[in-house]
Amino acid sequence: MAAAAQTDTQPSIAECDLLLTTTPGSRWEVTTATIDGREQRVWKNQPPHFRAFLLAQLGRFAERDLLSSPRGDGRERATYADVRARAVTLAAWLRSRGLRAGARVAIGGLNSTEWVVAFVAAHLLGAVPVLLNSTLHPGQQAHCLTITKPDIILVDGKLAEQITPVAARLAAKGHNIIFSWSPIDHIPTPKRAGIQELRATATAADIAAIESGEGFNLTPESDGQILFTSGTTSAPKAVLVTQRGALSHILSSNITGARATLRAGGSYADAQARLDPPASQNVMLVPVPLFHVTGCLSWLVKAMTFGSKIVFMRRWDVDTAIDLIASEGVNVIGGVPAIATSVVKAADRLPPGHTISSVNYGGAPPPASLAAEIQRAWPGASLANGYGMTETNGIVTCLSGADYIANPKSVGVPFPLTEVRIVHPETRAPLPANEVGLILVKGSNVMKGYLGDAEATRKAMRDGWFDTGDLGSLSPEGWLSIGDRQKDMIIRGGENIASAEVEHALCEDLRVEHAAAVPVPDDVLGERVGVAVTLVPGSTATPGELLAAAEPRLRHAARPAIVVILPALPRNASGKVVKTDVKKVVRKVWAHAGPVSVRSSGATSAPAPMYAKAKL
Repeated sequence: MAAAAQTDTQPSIAECDLLLTTTPGSRWEVTTATIDGREQRVWKNQPPHFRAFLLAQLGRFAERDLLSSPRGDGRERATYADVRARAVTLAAWLRSRGLRAGARVAIGGLNSTEWVVAFVAAHLLGAVPVLLNSTLHPGQQAHCLTITKPDIILVDGKLAEQITPVAARLAAKGHNIIFSWSPIDHIPTPKRAGIQELRATATAADIAAIESGEGFNLTPESDGQILFTSGTTSAPKAVLVTQRGALSHILSSNITGARATLRAGGSYADAQARLDPPASQNVMLVPVPLFHVTGCLSWLVKAMTFGSKIVFMRRWDVDTAIDLIASEGVNVIGGVPAIATSVVKAADRLPPGHTISSVNYGGAPPPASLAAEIQRAWPGASLANGYGMTETNGIVTCLSGADYIANPKSVGVPFPLTEVRIVHPETRAPLPANEVGLILVKGSNVMKGYLGDAEATRKAMRDGWFDTGDLGSLSPEGWLSIGDRQKDMIIRGGENIASAEVEHALCEDLRVEHAAAVPVPDDVLGERVGVAVTLVPGSTATPGELLAAAEPRLRHAARPAIVVILPALPRNASGKVVKTDVKKVVRKVWAHAGPVSVRSSGATSAPAPMYAKAKL
């Protein structure tokens, strides 16, 4: 991917970064710090830890609305001051139970005021939030809790009910302190063992200790929070990040706007003003889960940075989204490209004159036409597309403004804190510009490691370089373009789905001999799950029967959109399944392309496969 066309007077990205990072007093001034024995570039003026950041922002915007959340048949509203008061009380209650800075507080449930209050409370205590993926099955949830060993578990009633089947297992591991912030009357009495309703009260002494930060001793390198990500196996990995690493997102994600301002002819002062709250409050529609790095950092923390209001949805559907955009005055949308795609296609249903001023997304490859479609619907809207992952605190590169319009297939230039290297996937030798290879990332925004999995950390981190598992290339000017993913990962609307997770579920069916999960394209979600299977000799089954049998064993996002039965899976000489060939076959069937041939070692061709599609 070539860089954006540049005029003789337009500053380059490198020139913009030099001005922004070396000018004394700049909001994006860069310095160095020794982290884990290595000297690394860091933002000089970022908040030192979450506690300082949250107290400052909750006080600065005290009178503004922060949240609009579904509540029964209506909506609950909470100001910044409301959230602060409730969070201080909850933090003091946690302290009264013996928790102190560094303790781990697991938080799980649907996006809600209570979730945000619990998140803020944990950080005000100096504790480490463990952000539970509420879509996981009970067995996976137990795995996550076992490896992170939280001191207390705070969840909503729905997740509390899901945890009940493994409550005894959790109790055996010492995780029997589970509190629900919503009623648990719907859970049968025998299943409520180990789960209590949360009724936080606090003494004046504990509240005073929270307000003063007595004995907290937090530093930028203190543990910040723990999120979960799926690797190439079905077991989620716990990603431990520092306070500095997570909060670097504030300045990293916003320097792209400062760059765009300078490249469009704006002044240094104009660029610095990109971190000022807008004159009128932005209203952000946030349907992505807060347990995800995008929801937590790119939306919740960003909202608090600028004093924005957040509007939650129970679940994503474009009809509800359009209603909320109109009724709540939403002017900022995004999250994953699927959301922006759905809204822009329904833009004609918004009230006349309703304008979206900002669209930001990442987490999945956007359609190349999306930027132009957004510009047609809302001329002048600011656009940004980023690349990152949980292990990099959500962001490595970002592209916005005219640069994004000119380069819709690129994900931009690395941030000043971050180095990106393209290497040969096997030899790790650096590759020249424009050559596709494995993407490695290095910087102070990279995780500390996978908690409880030293071997996975060792494989992912070498000499400070994090192996993203993604393939891509860098232009001579440093613009990154993403190719295919090296790891067997499917991204459905920004949700990571390990191929092995799907394959294991299919292979639990005794009629299935082998299974290979691959992505199939989808105009809205980017990708859906496709699976090719072979049957055990002598067994019979229809694709529809296999699909129906697998659904109860998989979370919603991981359920196949299509199951294809093949006489054999394409394999190489050593017997390994060739996923690229599987992908070609399944995608051809997905597109109703007619008969296809499957080539396997020692075979020529096979009959057209049988297949079944799920109801979409």
